[in-house]
Amino acid sequence: MINTTEMSSFPITVHQYPFSARPDRPHAAFEYLPLSGSADPQNALIFIPGLGDLPFDVPYIRTIASKLASSSFSIFEINLNSSGSAFGHGSISQDVRDICDLFKYLKGIGRNKVVLMGHSTGCQDCLGYAAAVAEGRVEGVEGYVLQGPVSDREAIGLSAGRVEGGVEVVRQALRVAEGMVKEGRGGEVMKAEVLPGEWRGSPVTAYRWASLAGVGGDDDYFSSDLDDEDLKEIWGRVHSPVLMLPSGADEFVPESVDALGMVERWKGFCRPSVVSELSGLIPGANHRVDDATAKEWLADRVAQFLGELRE
Repeated sequence: MINTTEMSSFPITVHQYPFSARPDRPHAAFEYLPLSGSADPQNALIFIPGLGDLPFDVPYIRTIASKLASSSFSIFEINLNSSGSAFGHGSISQDVRDICDLFKYLKGIGRNKVVLMGHSTGCQDCLGYAAAVAEGRVEGVEGYVLQGPVSDREAIGLSAGRVEGGVEVVRQALRVAEGMVKEGRGGEVMKAEVLPGEWRGSPVTAYRWASLAGVGGDDDYFSSDLDDEDLKEIWGRVHSPVLMLPSGADEFVPESVDALGMVERWKGFCRPSVVSELSGLIPGANHRVDDATAKEWLADRVAQFLGELRE
């Protein structure tokens, strides 16, 4: 059966705006505007894809755009400085600066409310932005949607465990990366042969590998073994409403991890009334939410959450 939601047409408006990482040239974000919908949406949902993703790679965003067609929100998909194969040279802090650039642009064109939605590593960017808000470095947003928040560190270990000798390769790569960082060479690209096989297709700096694969790295937001102090610091900095939507059958979450239990644990470290009651596991969804029914479930939850923010 053809999924007509996935096949429907979406005019895309390309917005160019100043990009602090490259002042010599403007950057672009892509606004989804379904054919039948609000002619003049007043609010914006910034969609932040995952590690290695490029704009338009995550298909469920079109389902959400259809659901929001008659609302006051439109979706802007950001093209991060670290998009695609550039992730290996990126960082959460740089992503936050990129998001801040788009936020300023959206406010400048009159968008009233701005909400961040992350997929996978995009969820880390959302929490990195929340930390920057708490520290007074950037302006606050109206809310956050976290879809598919997973631990890159645990996902790397899970993948390595399927290959003979893979776990030791990951450990050795981390030792090399951490050593380079200590020597002040964190910005250097690691030798491809040091990395696990599936990571050799893109250049990765020592800093980014240590951040992704190391305990307490700058990307380490969602690991199941983080202690209470870590979680208090991470979630206590979230001041705006947050919708937590892990995938119910995420292939990047080890079987030993209780995904729903993790959500409940995260909630326990949030400020009162910050976590939306709409939070929960997306039934039957893999990491990218490929299932059509799961896409609709996700889109419904996001639309309800945004509707509550308008009240």
